[in-house]
Amino acid sequence: ACGISAMVKQAIKFSLVGFSSGVVNFLVYNGILAALRALRLLPQKDYLVALVAGFVLSVLWAFCLSRKFVFTSPEEQAVPWYRALIKMYAVYAITGLGLSSLLALLWVNVLHIPKEVVTILNDLAGFPVTFLLNKFWAFRKRKQ
Repeated sequence: ACGISAMVKQAIKFSLVGFSSGVVNFLVYNGILAALRALRLLPQKDYLVALVAGFVLSVLWAFCLSRKFVFTSPEEQAVPWYRALIKMYAVYAITGLGLSSLLALLWVNVLHIPKEVVTILNDLAGFPVTFLLNKFWAFRKRKQ
């Protein structure tokens, strides 16, 4: 029971980090989207370009906060920062970029949901998978 309660606390912290990362993603995404629209660049793919920019910066943000506040056990901290960062980008490439891009196409092209709310829907859909992959892969010390 103690392990489960610790994991629930960690999931709550991760969700708070994820929320702040979502805010960063939302702001970067909409800033880039607005800039591309103002410059009349890539009108059919503007949201996908903005998605990548938001991804890169929000994952870096999430990594810094996760390393400092979420995955803080000695075993998790034993993972070299660069290895955890690379793995975290891989996790988010699967959930936050791959899955999000497919979902963005669904939200925008099939369901006709406004481009401006794509990141919010993607974050909600990807949270459980992202937490588990980070916990049990990105911040898990490799056995010697």
